[in-house]
Amino acid sequence: MTGGARMYVLFVVLNKTECLSEILRKMKEIGITGATIVDSVGAGRLRRSIGKEIPLIAGLMKALDTDIANNKTLFTVVESRQKLDSVMDEIEKICGGDMSKPDTGIMFAVPVAATRGGSISRVNKKSNTYKAE
Repeated sequence: MTGGARMYVLFVVLNKTECLSEILRKMKEIGITGATIVDSVGAGRLRRSIGKEIPLIAGLMKALDTDIANNKTLFTVVESRQKLDSVMDEIEKICGGDMSKPDTGIMFAVPVAATRGGSISRVNKKSNTYKAE
């Protein structure tokens, strides 16, 4: 899909993983029905947990075997600026009202230049809605 209304990819790196279920519920209420969620760990947190002198690959392998506090990284395509602003406001509320507080997380959005495949390609032209599958 190219041209038309501007879409965005919203990335949410969530330190407060206990908020994930509520965030997903709120996203569905807003009309965002699809997202990808991956386990992640920040490089700074990894270095603090396993030491600065461990090579990258060895450090990553060690991280898999330890109890380092992990994040959840969520990303989703949002089909309008209005919906993007709404979901970002709601996520911030769910996470305590201030994403700049330590150990909360970060979120940001980037414009989408083009898409192929996935549910974004299967837009319902009559209702201008996107069906996530």
